[in-house]
Amino acid sequence: MDKRSWLLLLFFSILISVVPLSTYAQADSMDREQVFEFLGEAFEAQVSLSEQGRTMDEIEGILEPYFTEDYKSLFIKENVVGQENQYQTYGTDFAPYYIPFYAFSEKTKVVDMKDEIYVLEYFPGNGEGPVSYDSHYEGLKIVKEKSGWKVADYMYEKIPEEVINKAYPEKAKKKEVSKVNLDKKQTANTLVFGPNFSSFKTFMELGVMFGNESKTLLFGLL
Repeated sequence: MDKRSWLLLLFFSILISVVPLSTYAQADSMDREQVFEFLGEAFEAQVSLSEQGRTMDEIEGILEPYFTEDYKSLFIKENVVGQENQYQTYGTDFAPYYIPFYAFSEKTKVVDMKDEIYVLEYFPGNGEGPVSYDSHYEGLKIVKEKSGWKVADYMYEKIPEEVINKAYPEKAKKKEVSKVNLDKKQTANTLVFGPNFSSFKTFMELGVMFGNESKTLLFGLL
């Protein structure tokens, strides 16, 4: 290796050691604005893969600062196409494992759990246009790894109830009030049947006769 190559290798070694792969690689926690910025950078990294063909190593390097190994593998499997070291993504109406189109406003909720951050937003249903969908939540789970914060999971219908209740306490309160009212209504409409022992004793003492053309049944005390 010549002197110039050694200098280049030394330069990149110093650069990697000084500049973290992600702005949030060593952060112990992230506030709301930092979470939004982090997800914005993660989305830009995903979108950049459509600009030109790249080697698979280059693609993995672009995604690595923002996604866990499992999430990165799922994204590549579903969205990256190509061959002979010319891989890239293509636009589509159905793009699994991309960062959702969050409003990044008061509509977007951030729930900080222990070593996990959940980001979710409620999307009202849309029955018009080329893409229609029912009302739903879309969520992401961000976890703290040794190398920094990473997007670990995309959630559509499996967002933990605890997370939804913390993100939307007003909805959780309404749900609890509705449940209480429903329980009261069900209780009020329930008829409780039980034995009336006094009437039952009189019934048996006096005897009751049931009859038809073929038989007669007699109930009573002998």
